Amino acid sequence: MNRAKHFCAVPNCKELTKETYCEKHKENQKDKEKQWDKKRGTASQRGYGYRWAKYSKMFLSKPENQFCKLHIDERCAVVSQCVDHIDPPNGPEDPLFWDSRNHQPACIHCNSVKGHRKQVGNFEFGGKKKEAREG
Repeated sequence: MNRAKHFCAVPNCKELTKETYCEKHKENQKDKEKQWDKKRGTASQRGYGYRWAKYSKMFLSKPENQFCKLHIDERCAVVSQCVDHIDPPNGPEDPLFWDSRNHQPACIHCNSVKGHRKQVGNFEFGGKKKEAREG
């Protein structure tokens, strides 16, 4: 697929690129990402270990959790691939981490784009959207 060029993701950069960052900013952003990864810890340290893997597999196997609720943009995979926290918890000790009412099915793309923000998905299979609910 041939992607169109767009502006670099660095604020005020006027360079056009097919990637997220232009050549000038690409290396600098990789260094920042590495520093961020070190600061936030491993997935296991953040609570996503064996217990979470078992839970997420069970959660995604339910019929009502088969499709991504976020459907943020056209790159959404539609099929759910992970469990998203609606309201991001502050670590595995936060009660929100294991509260099933705080979980929604998502594809990897939409989960990544959403990032560490509170967002309730309202996408229903077939292209319909339920009434949006802000959390």
